Amino acid sequence: MQRSTGKDLVRPGIPTIPLSVPTAAPASKRQWFTRQRRSALLLIAAFWIFTFGMLSIRAALVSDLPFNVIGPRRLITAAFGTILCLVMVRLLGRLRTRSFVLWVACGMAGAIAMAFALTIFSTLMNRVIAPLPGLAPLRLADMAQWVLIWLGYCLAWTGTYLALIYHWKVEDQRRHMSRMTGLAQEAQIAALRYQVNPHFLFNTLNSISSLVLEHRNADAEAMLLNLSAFVRSTFAGDPQRLIPLHEEIALQRLYLGIEQVRFSERLKVIVDIPDTLADLRVPALILQPLVENALRHGVERSEALTNVAIRAERCGDEVRILVENDGAATGARTAGTGVGLRNVRDRLLVHFGGRAMLVTTAVPQGGFRSEIHLPAEFAA
Repeated sequence: MQRSTGKDLVRPGIPTIPLSVPTAAPASKRQWFTRQRRSALLLIAAFWIFTFGMLSIRAALVSDLPFNVIGPRRLITAAFGTILCLVMVRLLGRLRTRSFVLWVACGMAGAIAMAFALTIFSTLMNRVIAPLPGLAPLRLADMAQWVLIWLGYCLAWTGTYLALIYHWKVEDQRRHMSRMTGLAQEAQIAALRYQVNPHFLFNTLNSISSLVLEHRNADAEAMLLNLSAFVRSTFAGDPQRLIPLHEEIALQRLYLGIEQVRFSERLKVIVDIPDTLADLRVPALILQPLVENALRHGVERSEALTNVAIRAERCGDEVRILVENDGAATGARTAGTGVGLRNVRDRLLVHFGGRAMLVTTAVPQGGFRSEIHLPAEFAA
């Protein structure tokens, strides 16, 4: 068990707590487009291997020419078709920012153009460049038949590629939305956490001003040094990262070291954190508004010694972190704005959803208790 009192709070010169941690960078846009190009090339290669196989089987069934005559021509035609597909990929890539309907229309037009181009290319190769022996005279019906054959293949490739484009578009939008959601959450968490620091700084600077006016210069200097250590530690951390509970307690020791100068013998601090919960993951500075409330509504309003306790305990499937004071208030109650407690509730909601909550109650014997309930899964 970790126990402490106000006597062992931090003093000036204590080293700050390293809170930052490297995070993995998301995949770059260049890597994303490289995967798209690789997928397009694989699709083209697979399509023309399949087409070469189908046309070779057809030639074996309907033609008397041997494969060593037909095969090389089919390979040359496949190479020409590959070039046409690459041109289509390039043209459709230029329409990346346009609507998907326009992509479909351009893909259909491209498939028709590819069918005519392949028909003309194969006709020129077989009848003009390297004529095949025994060919019948060229007829328009034969040309039309080959246009329809090639159109079926080209429409199949175009449809598959457009489906792949649609998949990429959806994935790109999903990736973009995920990134935007993450950035919005980061901004929200940062905004919520940094509500704490100005509020705390305002109160601390007021206290330092009061000490200076009372000519307690040594106490004011000690408070300034502790304030410097606290600010350096808190501002160096990642506002969206969960930190171990023992680091959060160390931050509160820095804060309470400042207040110890201010309240002197009127404040006693008790920290009771089981070793089994020392690594519980909590948002950084989640306890500070609660500790600050305990001081403001307990120690400030009481002339007697006031205990401020920070405890943690496991209760079944949840962990409770308690911050309470036993101050019997004698001064006038100061109305608060509720910013601190609202900040804690909002940050718990952002980090844990509905699985965490803050419960505040007045202690019958005097004082106030705040309880943070967290899922036990965040404990080691």
